[in-house]
Amino acid sequence: MKKLITIGISIAVSTFIAANAILLFSNKSDIPRSYYVHEYDRVNEHTYAQELEKESVVVPTNETVVPISADAVSDIVVSEGDEVQQGEELALLNTESADVQRSFWETEQQAYTQEQSKLHEIMENLESERAGADSNSSSNSSASNEELEVNVQVDVNVSPKGNFAHAIAETEQKIAELDRKLQILNTQLNQEAGEAALLSPMDGNIAEIAEKNGTYFITIYANEKSIVTYANEVEWHQINEGQLVKNYSGHREEVVEGTISAKTQVPANDSKWLQAYKQFGNETKEPVYEVRVQLDDSLETLPFAANINSVITTKEAENAVRIRSNWLLNRTEETAEVYTLTNEGKIIRVPVTVPFDIKQYAILSEGVESESIILNAEPKNNDAPAFLPFPRELPTWNSIKAVSWKDYLKYLTYQ
Repeated sequence: MKKLITIGISIAVSTFIAANAILLFSNKSDIPRSYYVHEYDRVNEHTYAQELEKESVVVPTNETVVPISADAVSDIVVSEGDEVQQGEELALLNTESADVQRSFWETEQQAYTQEQSKLHEIMENLESERAGADSNSSSNSSASNEELEVNVQVDVNVSPKGNFAHAIAETEQKIAELDRKLQILNTQLNQEAGEAALLSPMDGNIAEIAEKNGTYFITIYANEKSIVTYANEVEWHQINEGQLVKNYSGHREEVVEGTISAKTQVPANDSKWLQAYKQFGNETKEPVYEVRVQLDDSLETLPFAANINSVITTKEAENAVRIRSNWLLNRTEETAEVYTLTNEGKIIRVPVTVPFDIKQYAILSEGVESESIILNAEPKNNDAPAFLPFPRELPTWNSIKAVSWKDYLKYLTYQ
């Protein structure tokens, strides 16, 4: 009987101790206690950037196509690959057709000049209407009427809802196209009357000479160069105009910086630049979109279609800190929480902003300050005290060798 009583008391005591241990030490326990945290990090502010590495191709900043009727040409005096200067002869014209060709150029020049004048007038009206639309709604009605007139006269597509930015951009593009055409015509008409030659409107390189439907098309690449790359759909959403791009070449020591100047919304066709891009090991079956980079420096030492390694800064955070991604709590797209310590050494959860990740680390732009201590994500109670391992830093072998035995002896003998 005594034996059974002893066993019963032992079971009761063991059960009591186990229950108290569970209440005290379980993760869900509400009883105040101290935490020993073996994983923590003291963060410091730096500038962090999310980067996208791409293969790129050197391309001309501008391509100009000079057309001429094949019947008017007696001889083409340039070849593909030749360098030409502005005003240099591209082709010789038949003497009997020179006057006819000059009359044709004069007619085109007059038509383009009139169209250019109308486009400049439309540009002024659009800018004026946009300014008025911001102050009162009555201008919107006037803008719609003007937009209709624009569509009829010069084929500028303006949304009836007043998408002035799109209309202005399209008008600027048409003005730039007319400027190039007028440059070609002005170069030809600057010749003395009676001279029979087709002249280059710019400094550059002859890229192609082609004949189609009775017309020669002479393509000239400008000497100024830029860079083009191609992005798939995922990369397309990461890239935006104005982003910094650093460009590297094995044939140039300096880094050439630039910015994203444009990205297309239409998949790229199979151009010579896309073919060169694919030759650098970028074969893909999914659609790709052209991305243009405007350079801050010249690339005259590199030929067209040369390979460039470009690093695009898609996101950047200044005065930000870095922690392990798996230390975040309740993470959504750009927000989360982390455990940190107060000045009194107590644990608190604070909200943070997470603009992006770099590999296994999360970048925090708001929520914690430099020199803050961030704890791991193991469950902890708020306001609970925490104690951490004593930080230690062992000397390196190089630092030991840097001190001679005489210095050690002097230190040990207090001399």
